[in-house]
Amino acid sequence: MTHSNPAARRRLLLGAAAALLAPGAARAQPAFPSKPVRVIVPFPAGVSPDVVARQWAERFARLSGQPVVVENKPGASSIIATQAAAAAPADGSTLLWTVNNTFSINPYVFRKLPYKAEDFTPVTQVLAVPYVLLVGADAPWRTLDDLLRDAKAKPGALTYASGGIGTGLHVVMARLLNTAGAHMTHIPYKDAFMPDVIGRRVDVGVDASTTAIGQIKGGRVRALAVTSAKRLEMLPEVPTVGESFPGFSGDSWQGIFVPRETPEATVQALAALSNRIVESADFRALLRDYGLPPVGSTPAAFKAFLAEDARGWAKVVKDNQITVD
Repeated sequence: MTHSNPAARRRLLLGAAAALLAPGAARAQPAFPSKPVRVIVPFPAGVSPDVVARQWAERFARLSGQPVVVENKPGASSIIATQAAAAAPADGSTLLWTVNNTFSINPYVFRKLPYKAEDFTPVTQVLAVPYVLLVGADAPWRTLDDLLRDAKAKPGALTYASGGIGTGLHVVMARLLNTAGAHMTHIPYKDAFMPDVIGRRVDVGVDASTTAIGQIKGGRVRALAVTSAKRLEMLPEVPTVGESFPGFSGDSWQGIFVPRETPEATVQALAALSNRIVESADFRALLRDYGLPPVGSTPAAFKAFLAEDARGWAKVVKDNQITVD
């Protein structure tokens, strides 16, 4: 039975959480969580996934009555953190909070990975992460169409920056250029690339909405388009890529995973608790300010979404022969 009615779905999720947290819950399966929870984040402190994970963790601790520790394990395109999470006990006490690279891109750009998607159970997609296409504030292009017209007229002459080969920022730009039938030269950066976009040493940059919004509001860059299905509340004047190319999608996401053998009841309880947080007004307001559309999903819905997400990005990686090693 499916619950397309949001109110019915919310009642179902709240009921599941209440049942599993209640003192009279089945003795064979301890109420979740029954001990402190560790959240592994594959990024340094202060960046978007870390900031949101910490806000989520504060609320999760209040709801569950258990301490929650956020542990940053940055590096190697999220591989270090993911490997650590895969080796953790499968009891719901260790969560992996990650983005699309980990399961939708890395398996296709790395020939060898120390983990497989099958090592994890998807719990819930917390939110979507739109990307924003940016140029310097004094760049000649006012619209996405202007930029693509020049890119087509001079194939390879224009440059775009990303956070490195095989990152979401690289692959989403490749998808856009494939869709438009245009070609630009990719300039991968190991460090911050936005100063070079602002200074026009590189023509275009793609960045997550969380960091792009401040640069746009500060007048340092001009936004030409966002990759989300709908315009962002914080950037209502910026069109979507889909307005030029109907059906285009290119968002990343942030979501929660647990080691594969974690009991089903624990996975469901964790999803229900997380969705209570995502549905709360204060958390939604926080996400809105960062330009992050809230999602909140069941484990089954997240699993189905991930299969589709991986198929789409795998095609872009293959079509553009993107490889890291």
